[in-house]
Amino acid sequence: MHKLDRQSPQLLTALKAALRAQGIRQRDVAERLGVGLATVKRWLAGNGLTLERLEDICFIAGIDLLDLIATIPASGPPLLERFTPHQEQVLSQNPPLFFLFFSLLNGWPPEECRRELRLPAERMAALLAELQRLGLIASRPGGRLRLLASRDITWRQRGPLAKYFAVTKTFIDFDPLRDHAVYMADFLRLSPAGVEHVATRVAQLRRELHRIAEEDQKNRDGQFIWHGLLMLARPLNMANIRAALARQMPE
Repeated sequence: MHKLDRQSPQLLTALKAALRAQGIRQRDVAERLGVGLATVKRWLAGNGLTLERLEDICFIAGIDLLDLIATIPASGPPLLERFTPHQEQVLSQNPPLFFLFFSLLNGWPPEECRRELRLPAERMAALLAELQRLGLIASRPGGRLRLLASRDITWRQRGPLAKYFAVTKTFIDFDPLRDHAVYMADFLRLSPAGVEHVATRVAQLRRELHRIAEEDQKNRDGQFIWHGLLMLARPLNMANIRAALARQMPE
């Protein structure tokens, strides 16, 4: 097990806040992990907490460890939470750049991204330089990269990236009968408060899916296939639905 030094008070404060936000008590954590309440109290005080147990508690709280760390104020400038209009425009006009940025944002090493996109080293270097000019990444000693954007970065609803996403069906195989398709469709009647609740749960699901993908990267014997994930909840056009039903009714 990977032992941790005494935890940062900021990290523990953020973890306890995440638990409270979900209405999860320390007693609930103890029951889920099969340990005593005193043990959980000791862990959340920063004593004897291992990396594995920290990840377990994050899972119970519905937050990824990296996302938890991202909530802690850093000494440098804050991570970008929303694309600028210029960043949106450039990314929407350059699909390789768009794909590369989001691959890096989701934890894929640059060299693996280069192999996946089958890019020559010079082209990869040019794309990374463009991301740096856009203020989305920064170079670090030893050739490493630092992401300057939050994993939950957003864009304008009617901006270039929103329009780009509207046509990403050209890149995604929508056949639900194929072996690697995971498909679900449903209808919900929601109030505005219900919509907000759904949005919160979708954000939690997104973090959990990224956690699954990160764990899955350890499976080097598997055959990896890129998947496009679309989570969308929009009002139904009830006028069209009623009109269609009316046309089917006998005279």
